[in-house]
Amino acid sequence: MRTITVLLTKYSDWISTLVYYIGGQGYTHASLSLDEDENTYYSFNYRGFCVETLEKHRHRGVKKSLSYQLSVSDETYEEMKKSIGQFKSHRTEYQYTRIGVAFCALRIPFKWKKHYFCSQFVAEMLAASGAVKLKNKPQLYLPNHFTRELRESSQLLSTHYNLV
Repeated sequence: MRTITVLLTKYSDWISTLVYYIGGQGYTHASLSLDEDENTYYSFNYRGFCVETLEKHRHRGVKKSLSYQLSVSDETYEEMKKSIGQFKSHRTEYQYTRIGVAFCALRIPFKWKKHYFCSQFVAEMLAASGAVKLKNKPQLYLPNHFTRELRESSQLLSTHYNLV
């Protein structure tokens, strides 16, 4: 068995402020880490696919965070690692989608090839690998939408507040 971590954070830029109000007034960004390097997180931001660290989050002024550590099978872990490797190898082909966030807020599933927003990326990684059986399509997840499903997941190992 291996461990993955879903990190939810609250930023204060204008897009994050919008997500804060339409998404339940909690967290505004989601990212994913594999247990090989617990300080490295993968996500999407306005520049596209990104690799983040806890120090980068602290530097950007994140003061509120919540992480969920989940136990996954070796097979599931390797599937996630392979998918993330594809994103890393082809990172210039992927872009952030503000339109996707807008459709998500309206609860309309909208998928645009090679365009993601942070929580859509995390949801897709969780669903496609089989790590967590999600109730909705990945395009319908804002960061706060993870809290109930991950808290109720049988794979949940631990929850940590203010990790960043």
